[in-house]
Amino acid sequence: MRIAVIDFETTGIEQPEVLQAAIIDGDGKPLLNNLYCPERATAWPDAERVHGIKPIDVQGRISFRSVVPRVTEILNAADVVLAYNAAFELRILSEYGVRLRHKSFVDPMLMFAEVYGEWNAYHGNYRWQKLTTAADYYGYDFDAHDALGDVKATLYIFRRMIADGVCAIRVPALQ
Repeated sequence: MRIAVIDFETTGIEQPEVLQAAIIDGDGKPLLNNLYCPERATAWPDAERVHGIKPIDVQGRISFRSVVPRVTEILNAADVVLAYNAAFELRILSEYGVRLRHKSFVDPMLMFAEVYGEWNAYHGNYRWQKLTTAADYYGYDFDAHDALGDVKATLYIFRRMIADGVCAIRVPALQ
């Protein structure tokens, strides 16, 4: 089973533009890991405080839109795409016009919420936990808010949940 794990660092939550994208395969091999210059935003101070990507870091780089065909190809070649907080990544992909022909988008964040077990009475489900919380839970140390670090952490957490029997999906190469 072919796996792709994807993560973005963006200019923010409202009208986000991609500043960094990373995709790895199920073995942790990087398939894409680059910084990109946004098309509209010139500054993103709130997001910069989180991920540390400054306007000068992306100055003169290509826009993410220019690699959309490659991203589409990578994701469509996978049987399963993993993304921690997949709804956000799917939103970004959609905003850039990425059309996926599948299938199986798996969100380890939703699975980990139940593992962690913090009940949210107001919403009637388990509270979503940050990637750093999941990584700490499984003893994984990484640089958070770097797209490549985040995808590696996501894959590690997913593998641990498979090993622990939490994950319903069975990925032969990971067992």
